[in-house]
Amino acid sequence: MVRDFYFDRVLLLCFIILFIYGIVFVFSATSVPSLINNKDPYLYLKKEILWVLIGFTVMIGAYLTPINFWKKISYPLVILSIVLLITVLIFPAEIKGTSVKRWLDLGFFRFQPSELAKFSTVLFLANFIYRKEKNLKNWEAILSAIAVPALISTLILIEPHKGAAFFILILTFLIMFSANFDWKKLIIFPVVAVPVFLYIFFSSEYAYRRILALIDPMGYKEQFSYQVFQSILAFSKGGLTGEGIGAGTQKLRYLPEIHTDYIYALIGEETGFLGASFLVLIFIIILFKGINISIKLEDRFAQVLGVGLTFLITTQAFFHFAVNTSLLPPTGFTLPFVSYGGTSLFIMSISAGILLRLSKEPVKTAFHRRIH
Repeated sequence: MVRDFYFDRVLLLCFIILFIYGIVFVFSATSVPSLINNKDPYLYLKKEILWVLIGFTVMIGAYLTPINFWKKISYPLVILSIVLLITVLIFPAEIKGTSVKRWLDLGFFRFQPSELAKFSTVLFLANFIYRKEKNLKNWEAILSAIAVPALISTLILIEPHKGAAFFILILTFLIMFSANFDWKKLIIFPVVAVPVFLYIFFSSEYAYRRILALIDPMGYKEQFSYQVFQSILAFSKGGLTGEGIGAGTQKLRYLPEIHTDYIYALIGEETGFLGASFLVLIFIIILFKGINISIKLEDRFAQVLGVGLTFLITTQAFFHFAVNTSLLPPTGFTLPFVSYGGTSLFIMSISAGILLRLSKEPVKTAFHRRIH
């Protein structure tokens, strides 16, 4: 039976630490630049605290929500995500006079449908695998499972947001690979998908430049590898212990979008190798805790949901780390719970709450584990 009022305390502590990291380093990233531009230095701090309070409340709400609720809304939510991804192509938000097909302008805030799409993809796959458990070895099940994420990725690719589209396919593959699909058949998809994405990247001049920036950041530092070079410089300046929280200088117009896409570089500069490594350790703990909690669960839907949400949080974090340390080309990945951004924090908070809920769900008995 469900263990009332129980939750994994280590997992909760990890999420609280990430919330605190977000408040501290969003303020560090934005206060001085705002002051230089004659704006309120506390503007982003106020917004971030508000979003953290909302996120923490949402996390508690998700923890209190029965897992069966997510099963019921999984298919409607993925349909809503597809509708919103189509809507954003037709009615994009106006940002600084430019139409941006990644955001919906809801008046009081901008909403990014691709963030919801990541979450709904996990729910869809969890429900699909739960319903088709006995038929996962055949081609029909594999093709049916991949169809919806492929459609979502295509719509996101049209925006264009190549990084998010690629991320959803990676997330889908990780979930399916861990869910008892026939891996010999499943391996065909990355074999096909990788050349397709390489073609898309190299056929786009903008994407091709990002690849060049990754390969030779020094050679193109005055051109299209400016962000990559400045990010590397931030880590090198940080050294072992960092320059001190608030003392970093890369945020002073040197590294654009430092409060979102490059916040890990700021953390590396201000807290050094030790502080940056501690943050990586937090996500590794979440990865192992999330997987360990999920594989012990009795309900198959809950199992896949837990594994999927763990991959959603940690894979995006590792992608962010990789971009900031020049292991991947710049692709616009925020750091879960830490980077500034309401939509991402909202979705990640729901995911965190569900994982905490799963830690109190019924687990397999010793007898059940033996016969399965």
